Amino acid sequence: MDEYPITVEGDWGPEQAKSVKNKLQIYFQSKKKSQGGDCVVQYDDKGNSATILFKSSDIRDGVLSKAEHIITIDNQQTKLKVYKPSDIEEQADSTGQQVSRLITKCRIRTTMLL
Repeated sequence: MDEYPITVEGDWGPEQAKSVKNKLQIYFQSKKKSQGGDCVVQYDDKGNSATILFKSSDIRDGVLSKAEHIITIDNQQTKLKVYKPSDIEEQADSTGQQVSRLITKCRIRTTMLL
């Protein structure tokens, strides 16, 4: 079975782990609440993040297209940061390329000044 992941980050504490995992499961399975659908939650006990695995790319893309995701934890609304894991890698790559281009430009300018 193919799985289509997203990463979810939020401001919650380790003592809320079980509650947050359940809330994320309910939230991301709800088409009405999150534009989601059939999914599995893999919760990171060591941090404030989870990976949500969707059964289709269409469901994942629907979740990503929603402008804002908010769940309620202990009577407080918590805004979720939702992104594809590959987006972080692409940002890191493009940043690295930008830095190397900048270094090259600096070398060219330094050479011209000499």
